[in-house]
Amino acid sequence: MEIVKAADITKGKDFSVLIYAQPGTGKTTTAKYLPGKTLVIDVDRTTNVLSGLPNIDIVYLDTIHPAIKTKQLLKDIHDNYLDKYDNIFFDNLSEFEQSWFGEKANESKTKSGKDMGTPQKGDYNQYTYYLHDMIQYINSWQNVNKIYTAWEGNREIISPEGQSFTQLIPDIREKSVNKIMGLMNVVARLVINDETKKRGYLLAPTPAYYVKNQIDNRSFALQGDLFKWGETTDDENTSKE
Repeated sequence: MEIVKAADITKGKDFSVLIYAQPGTGKTTTAKYLPGKTLVIDVDRTTNVLSGLPNIDIVYLDTIHPAIKTKQLLKDIHDNYLDKYDNIFFDNLSEFEQSWFGEKANESKTKSGKDMGTPQKGDYNQYTYYLHDMIQYINSWQNVNKIYTAWEGNREIISPEGQSFTQLIPDIREKSVNKIMGLMNVVARLVINDETKKRGYLLAPTPAYYVKNQIDNRSFALQGDLFKWGETTDDENTSKE
């Protein structure tokens, strides 16, 4: 049994972060602000925005056969490349989900052998465990930071008083999203200020959107400052939206 002293744990090291926002608002671009060398696992093929950056390498996940190929890719990274990087940037979980179910839809057959074109009921339960196990595996990697992206979705919440309202969350399957958010040190929502056009991350939760910050006490960070744990910027308390 290995016992680790809490006094020896550094909050801003080996962290796990899930960032989410509407498509095209700058999630992938956030990778360039990570200190050190970063390996981007490109699922949605949007890494062209990182063109020319010398500290970033990109590997393209097979989105035609993600169920098997993802396991092979992650094992290869862990066994042969992990010590070459400071950060692993998985971009993105929402598209990964679509690709995973797309593969299952292509494989599904009726009893007579005809193509069904839709995932089967058991595939949804299988994916819940697959995604959870995949992220647990990545998060177990030592001496490397883990960053995931997702698109923005929403869910209906019923308050204890019986009121219904919409909450913005990462666009991940409903039965999985709470578990995945629970595995993260930080869940951050990227927004763009309408007046200044500056991008920043919301880090303090409200009923309107789910975020959390278990690393420091910031409620907001400019896009370029997100990974500067423990630091405070002059813009931190400015209007976010």
